[in-house]
Amino acid sequence: MIAARNTAFSEKKDLHVGGLGANAQARRATMADPKFREADEASRPFLKKARQAVENANYVLRDNPWGAVGLVAALGLTVGYLLSRRS
Repeated sequence: MIAARNTAFSEKKDLHVGGLGANAQARRATMADPKFREADEASRPFLKKARQAVENANYVLRDNPWGAVGLVAALGLTVGYLLSRRS
């Protein structure tokens, strides 16, 4: 009974460590590939700018939530108008 619990615990632990699960070896091999590293290095400036944009948007939305509601409403009305003209 204890061995069954340890096995179940080990399986759960394997699924949750880094979100890799049973494919951990294959993913580690992919990450070690030089082409993967080049793509990762090339995407870092974009990801950094995207994170900064999201953080800035978060600050603006927290400071002025009603402005965000108005913006979403205006966007919804615009999209609705454009879709209604199309039909």
